[in-house]
This record gives sequence, C-alpha cells and structure tokens, in this order.
Amino acid sequence: MPQFFFHLRQGAKLIRDPEGVCLPDITSARAEAIESARELVTESITKSARIGLEWQFEISNEAGETVAIVPFRQAVD
Repeated sequence: MPQFFFHLRQGAKLIRDPEGVCLPDITSARAEAIESARELVTESITKSARIGLEWQFEISNEAGETVAIVPFRQAVD
C-alpha cells in the first residue's frame, strides 16, 4: 500500500508529518484528511485553541510530491 504524509499548513507555516500512513489510494487519503480536520476543529472549539478553517492538509506521496490539498473548510461543508 502507498504511504501518504499529511502535512499541516497554516499560512506560511508548514508542520511536516514525519511518519505518514499507509492507505490504499488517494481517495482514502482525502477521506482521512477530512476526518482528521474535523477532529482538530472540534478539539480546538472545546479547548479554545486556534485552529481555523483556513488551515489545510497538504498530502504528499512517498516521493515527496504533493498529491492533494484538503482545506479544513471541506471538513465542515
């Protein structure tokens, strides 16, 4: 199975995912990113953290190529 990395972007700041996760395909990776974004947004609301809908996941493959961008806004649409 391919490995995908879910880097978290807030404006110019990028937090890299050093481990990644093995998933069957990009569709599964997008679904995982949306679910993770929902969890982070929910947690930020309950803890008064500063995670906003302008954040996004940048999903890359094992070669380091960005294969998808998933804005947190998609998690609440």
